Amino acid sequence: MNNKKIKSIMLLSCLVGAIFCAGALTGCAKGEDTKAFDINKNSASAEKPFGTTENGLKNVIMKDEDYGQNIYTPAFPLIYEDLKKEIVKKDKVELVGFNSYMFNILNRMDPPQNRLDEKYYYKIIAKKTPAYKRKIENDIWKKFKEKSSILDSIPFKPKNEDEIILYSMVKKNVEFLKNFEILDPMPFNGSKFNVKYFGIKKNAKNYKNNIKPLFYEDEDCYAISLKTKTEDEIILYRGDLDEPADIVWDELILKKNNTEEDFFKNEDKLQVPFIEVKELIKYVDLSGKVIKGTDYRIEAAIESVEFSLDNKGAKLKNEAAMIIEMTALMPDNARHFVFNKPFILFMKEKGKTEPYFMLKILDTKYLIKG
Repeated sequence: MNNKKIKSIMLLSCLVGAIFCAGALTGCAKGEDTKAFDINKNSASAEKPFGTTENGLKNVIMKDEDYGQNIYTPAFPLIYEDLKKEIVKKDKVELVGFNSYMFNILNRMDPPQNRLDEKYYYKIIAKKTPAYKRKIENDIWKKFKEKSSILDSIPFKPKNEDEIILYSMVKKNVEFLKNFEILDPMPFNGSKFNVKYFGIKKNAKNYKNNIKPLFYEDEDCYAISLKTKTEDEIILYRGDLDEPADIVWDELILKKNNTEEDFFKNEDKLQVPFIEVKELIKYVDLSGKVIKGTDYRIEAAIESVEFSLDNKGAKLKNEAAMIIEMTALMPDNARHFVFNKPFILFMKEKGKTEPYFMLKILDTKYLIKG
């Protein structure tokens, strides 16, 4: 390993039985329908509809095209697998008139059951009634000794036969083999304020069983694995992060497989920021979409993410819920050629192989106001 100091390390994932992935969530849509989920119920301030909930979760609106860019969580993929296998009964879920980037991501990825042991998650498909709410609450308390952060935001109704809830919870805590030292606060990536860090000040030999370098190309590209008591790994990667998180993971594995086995040396340094994610996410672009080939429509979808990383280890509590309701069955073979999003226009003469005019329509610049 190069002896240059590792300046900073950011979290990519915790894999082997579970995946932890933290990052900034994006999305700016406001004023969406909140009939199925009152994400502002018990909010800290009634004047801030997208503020912080009573549980301390920050309300976040997630657009379809932003899914998977900075964060992967197992709870929503769990309910997606149930939607696919138990409701749609096909290899993938498609929506009428809407090509979901989010669903495309989930279709290409291994299901969470292949990533996470069953003892760390709970899932159910049930009618959206108070009786089933009580069942879910009792089940997750029995299994995890946890209360839900999202069920109270869902209006469960007696004798509700037309709406179904798909729900899941993931709960997993991991502890490092040995607690790391708490380091002095300092900025992160040039931030104006300092953040908390942990790592190793000196005597790295005391932590030789805790740390495994995966590769070190230079001071801007490296990865390391932090060992835990449950044999999960906290894998930290610095490098090109422009691609979605799952693609970055594939690139990391490729680099790791092309590197000879390495060891953490006594003169090496480790510095990792404390991380805390507490967010309540609403997937606004799924609301109102009809599930192709079924008589169901997605009323709403929501997910909570509570993740922390400190010098002792990592904690993950992750919930997801989707409400689907009965609707009129729509033809399975209906196609929608709707050009209300960016497209390109070509003009070509009969018998010619090349167009003589081409125009991209990316916004309203060339469109006529109605």
